Amino acid sequence: MENIRDRAFEFVEKLQRIPETAGIMDALREALRQHGFEYFCFSFVTLRADERTEDIILGDEFPDGWVKHYIENDYVHADPAVRHSRTATRPFRWVKEAPYDALLESRMVEMVQRARDWGLQDGYVVPVASPAGRLGQVWFGGHEVELPEHDLPALHFMALYAFDQVLRLRGTPDAPHIILSEREREVLTLAALGRTSDQIAEAMNITERTVKEHIKNCCKKLGAVTRTQAVMIAMRDRIIQP
Repeated sequence: MENIRDRAFEFVEKLQRIPETAGIMDALREALRQHGFEYFCFSFVTLRADERTEDIILGDEFPDGWVKHYIENDYVHADPAVRHSRTATRPFRWVKEAPYDALLESRMVEMVQRARDWGLQDGYVVPVASPAGRLGQVWFGGHEVELPEHDLPALHFMALYAFDQVLRLRGTPDAPHIILSEREREVLTLAALGRTSDQIAEAMNITERTVKEHIKNCCKKLGAVTRTQAVMIAMRDRIIQP
């Protein structure tokens, strides 16, 4: 059976050849359905003064009527996933890992129940620190789903890349050219291949602490929040080619 990491790299290569947002959506839809996810959405998680909720939804595949209902009821301000994405850096489960107080936050209880009425019962959220300088998220899910833990990093990577490509197609300015050292590129390449910090240290004959310092420097230079996002940006900009 084809490895999900291999499919993730194929997905990235495919997206690089797609010139429109609709094509990105189609490619992500196909990829997610292989893992049992029926729906997904790209969005920012904060509203600017001149924006409406519909302005921050960059693209979605939701049940008919859900987005209209979400907007009409102003659920962007009562969505536990949106709130949690503002502080989270790693993927989390919706809504099991997006905390809210069922006794004190009745609007969030209402929003979650309405989502479940529309078939949005379970899912995952990938927070995104975008090149546009805004926090975003990729949500994917549907009815009850159970993703093997070892598959999540690849889907995390795919979601980040798809979000980034959508922003690029919408005209978000490119980030300035970044130069990584040879060692930093080597560390990121091994990280892209799924190696852990201790495995990278062994392969490069350096300490795990040094590996983590290289990763930290890469994230700083690339404007990434996580190792996965650093790998995505480096691959997008052809800095590394695993």
